Amino acid sequence: MAISDPDAIEVTHGEGVPLIEIAHSLEPLIREHAEALEEGRMPAPLVEALHDAGVFRAMLPREVGGLEVEPLEWLQLIEELARVNASVGWLAFINSGVGLTFLDPERFERFRERTGGRLILAMNLGRLAGQAVRVEGGYRISGRWPFASGSPFATWLGGMSAVCDSGGSPIVDANGQPRRLLAIWPADQARVIDTWDGLGLRGTGSGDIEIADLFVPDDQVNAELFGASIYDRALFRIKEMPEVGHAAHALGVASAAAESFVEAVNTKPIAGSMRHAAMGHMQAHQIAFARADAVTRAARALLYETVRAAYEDAKAHSELALELRVRLREANLFTVRAAKEAVGLIFEMAGSSAVYRGRRIEQAFRDINTAANHTNYVDTAYATIGSYFLTRDREGGPEIAGRPFL
Repeated sequence: MAISDPDAIEVTHGEGVPLIEIAHSLEPLIREHAEALEEGRMPAPLVEALHDAGVFRAMLPREVGGLEVEPLEWLQLIEELARVNASVGWLAFINSGVGLTFLDPERFERFRERTGGRLILAMNLGRLAGQAVRVEGGYRISGRWPFASGSPFATWLGGMSAVCDSGGSPIVDANGQPRRLLAIWPADQARVIDTWDGLGLRGTGSGDIEIADLFVPDDQVNAELFGASIYDRALFRIKEMPEVGHAAHALGVASAAAESFVEAVNTKPIAGSMRHAAMGHMQAHQIAFARADAVTRAARALLYETVRAAYEDAKAHSELALELRVRLREANLFTVRAAKEAVGLIFEMAGSSAVYRGRRIEQAFRDINTAANHTNYVDTAYATIGSYFLTRDREGGPEIAGRPFL
């Protein structure tokens, strides 16, 4: 049964505090641990602070202690955290509670207590990397999933599997596609494999997770992987909402690069460096910086306009309009690519001073190119969006917009 009335639910974490203020309050601690993040570690004090502040519970319903955020305010939170540190901004939307809204309050509380009073989920929804065989009371699942951001500190892990018969052959649906199953399990039942040595986003812990013939009971499985949340309210009707965090994250990285360049331009030039003395004062630099600023602000405007329209539609209807779902994907893709373009312009203007590891522009360049190298953000990802707008193909629409991106 859908849960639609959160009235009288006491919110004790973050109530009344604007999310942007939460981001600002976390900045000193994030900067304190910047070196550890760059070395690939998310320090425990930072994990605890992000959880206690509500960052890792932003997309959870109020019934289970979540913030059930206002979408536009959430975008501001992600952007600001990504401006401070791209890895933290990334984890803030990836580990925000997405994937857990199929759990009713009783199960959620039981699972949270199973892992010491904290439920932080890391998973991979983008790869059908497991095999799930039906057995009495649940499934026996084996698989290995890459890119499980946050897995080193998560208390629960999850992945998508193909449902198979006892012989290991996939069971297909009416469209001939493998039946998909999302399962979650306590982190101590899996192997977390440190494979993450990425170009950027080095503090995200996006390594592999693996289970072998693990029994996963029915109450830890979402048999309707892309179905509706049991919490029938506007935020949870927008299936694309967690993914839109990608766009806000990219905007934050672009802001970090722009701030760093402005600071360099207004810093006393390095003795003997003609390039530093001319930085920002050449017409070519002024044009490029204006372009970077314009594309970033245009992307932000499109993103916010689209999310605002989607949220209003979700408030008024039980299901988000298909066209708005396609537009969300379009705005998300455009914003990530626009931010990548902006960072590239700034990196090029900064010249050789930007190539040293640890410089803020260098980090932004690595981080945005890592984030934007996802298959959902290559230029060809526009194809299905354009096809829909040209034909308004209602049959093809769900295939375009109906699947999570993560």
